[in-house]
Amino acid sequence: MPANTEVELVRERPATGAVPLYVHAMWSERFPWLVQGTTAAGPGEAPFDLRLFGSAPVGRVLERWEQLREATGCPRVVISRQVHGTRVLVHGAGGSEDSRAPGLFVTRGYDGHATRAPGLLLTVSVADCVPISAVDPARRAIALLHGGWRGIAAGVVEAGVSALVKLGGSRPDELYVHLGPAICGGCYEVAPEVHAALGFPIPARPAPVDLRALLVERAIALGVRRDRLSVSAHCTKCGDSPFFSHRGGRAERQMGVLGIRG
Repeated sequence: MPANTEVELVRERPATGAVPLYVHAMWSERFPWLVQGTTAAGPGEAPFDLRLFGSAPVGRVLERWEQLREATGCPRVVISRQVHGTRVLVHGAGGSEDSRAPGLFVTRGYDGHATRAPGLLLTVSVADCVPISAVDPARRAIALLHGGWRGIAAGVVEAGVSALVKLGGSRPDELYVHLGPAICGGCYEVAPEVHAALGFPIPARPAPVDLRALLVERAIALGVRRDRLSVSAHCTKCGDSPFFSHRGGRAERQMGVLGIRG
């Protein structure tokens, strides 16, 4: 569990259906027009692995993506080959491509997506990194970001909020932000140079850092209200985690997902 966040802790619950998707129950009630959550490993011997850029059989992986598309009711799904950077791709409504065409749209070089287009499911690949969801309910604008330490250090959350401001005139104090299932501060031990990159005091040897606690501070500094911030109580590595963990020795990937219902 993340420490020192002083914001609402949320233990996402599995949604009904064939796809193992863990959702923010309070967001589901508050924003019925929103599709949101994080996929999980799922039951049985065949994990619900959504890697497109790994060694898993492509045909089987694409079948799982089709299941995700059907389960969320979003005709179009977008994913990027991530580079641990800060680039955010805006989709539809004057963005980079036609969000109405059904299917799976794959690009590369982006660690975030933003849209106001209904029926478009944004995704980011994670297996310890933080899926960051930002929602402007007044304008129905959303952004989904991939928060690894390199991207956080470079300013990915700042880039995501900036994309929403440019997309529809969103104000940071009107956003709701959720930091999804990720590795907790107790499990995430990193080298001194990572501490330095994140702006922490530099330890003499590897020591833990809490990425979600840092993201809370970054979001508040941008103007996001503390009472509109929430953090997942799930750690991907410790406890009874239903998620894949790179640090835990898993090669598979789950997806943070965010979309506007059609």
